[in-house]
Amino acid sequence: MFGTLLRRRARTFFNTILHWTGYEWLRNAAFGSAGFGLLFGLHDGFYRLLKYLAGVELIGLLLIWKLTAMLLLMTFSMVIVSSLLTALTTLFYSSDLKFLFKAPLSLRVVFLDKSLESAFFASWMIGLILVPYIAALMRVRGLGAGYFLAFAAALPPFLLLAASFGIAFTLLLLWLFPTSRTRDIVWVFSSLSLTVVYGLVRFAQPERLIRPDALKVVAEYLNFLQAPTAPYLPSWWLAEALRMAAEGNGRGWALRTAGSWAMACLVYGLLVALAGKIYFIGYSGAQEGALHRRVHAFQLLPEQRLLGVRSAAALLWKERTTFFRDVKHWSQILLIMGLVFVYLFSIQRLPLDSAELKSLVSFLNVGAAGFVLAALGLRFTFPAISLEGRSWWVLRSAPLDIGQIMREKFAFSAVPILGIAATLAAMTNWILEADRFTSWLSLAALLTVGLAICAMGVGFGALFPNFLVENIHQIESSVGGFVYMAACLFYVGLTIAVLAPPMQMHFAERFGTGVWNSRVALYSGAGWLILNLVAFIVPWQLGRQALEDHE
Repeated sequence: MFGTLLRRRARTFFNTILHWTGYEWLRNAAFGSAGFGLLFGLHDGFYRLLKYLAGVELIGLLLIWKLTAMLLLMTFSMVIVSSLLTALTTLFYSSDLKFLFKAPLSLRVVFLDKSLESAFFASWMIGLILVPYIAALMRVRGLGAGYFLAFAAALPPFLLLAASFGIAFTLLLLWLFPTSRTRDIVWVFSSLSLTVVYGLVRFAQPERLIRPDALKVVAEYLNFLQAPTAPYLPSWWLAEALRMAAEGNGRGWALRTAGSWAMACLVYGLLVALAGKIYFIGYSGAQEGALHRRVHAFQLLPEQRLLGVRSAAALLWKERTTFFRDVKHWSQILLIMGLVFVYLFSIQRLPLDSAELKSLVSFLNVGAAGFVLAALGLRFTFPAISLEGRSWWVLRSAPLDIGQIMREKFAFSAVPILGIAATLAAMTNWILEADRFTSWLSLAALLTVGLAICAMGVGFGALFPNFLVENIHQIESSVGGFVYMAACLFYVGLTIAVLAPPMQMHFAERFGTGVWNSRVALYSGAGWLILNLVAFIVPWQLGRQALEDHE
């Protein structure tokens, strides 16, 4: 029966491809090209890094294999965390589970099908990132195509073991606490784990690998390089297998690869056997509705009635209630807090030794923080219209126009975005001790960038609405999401370019090599104003017209 399920998946895959329209072929080709471009960029970056490490005398090879072990350990941790969320959705809330449980299939066959699906979706993208690294390693060490085959043979058990640990944790958690509230706990726990892992990797300061002077003594540095990285984890087994394959030790590679396959089959077999006992208990409990004792009542203050803002207040109340009701948003807030903290930590660790260089980095922070704000806009602002889903008709049937709905979406997302923008600008300027002109310019620029990103998010979200999606990731990865991110990155880049002349005159004045040119500053200010007007107005008007024409 498991073979029948595999044939069903294969037929679904090929039927989907055969029924692609011309637009879908063009869209997927564009996304595929962008993905290959990203992988090529990663390959180039890895190659430059590994080539530099290989040139370090005496310890260059140790540096390369230490970095490989650290990268694999991080990959192993990320797959475990990813499988927690993927297994929760696939094993307990997938839409085809009701059909599978009614079919003449054993419980273990159903679990086998869905758990392999979970393992694949949790690991394929993370594992794909290792390909450009291995390709760069092959170029640096002069290895042939056989080395890539050795890597391809050793990678699947490594990913399967990591995914099995995450699936086992989710399975046991739903068995011990068979309730829909456990889903919320898993979401928060997974996001917290990812935040901690990300923070620990950054706080470990991996740049010490290429800066032995950062450690106190040479002996300590050598011990740090020679010490294994988690020797009892599959990440170290894979690192050792890759090292032996690179050194031509085929027997050592075969033994470690065979051991990884044996361990993966054993762990996964025990997981399937355990699922036969406890899987249905967790599934049954997960289908129960949550108990809500809190009653949400909308109340309008007297002064709001006098000001005539009843519609806007009601929309904001609805948005606030639905936002905080969804625990996935709380988990995203944990990730954002960790991202901001690590970002500021990275700024603080920059090796800057002059006031002018610190002020320059403070200005360039507008671009880096702008990319962070664009990513947050893609996650929270752009999907705001589409997340209304099938209840969109309720808003359209209410005495509201499209402009009111869009302004409410903008106001709700602008407040946190502006808070993050102000925090990044103010804390960066304080850490770097930037001069007054640079501090005020970067703060004003980031606040404006935050507002423009919110406006573009609502505008492009209205221009590319999708009210029939099952989860928010389908909205983010859509064509509209790609266009929105491209527009945001283009806007941030133009902002840096337009504000560069005033900064150049400011530094020239400080060094005594030039004077302030008011005409250039006026042109720069006019260009910045025009750029922001275009960013605010064009996507907004296009999106509003698209929503008014939407049926």
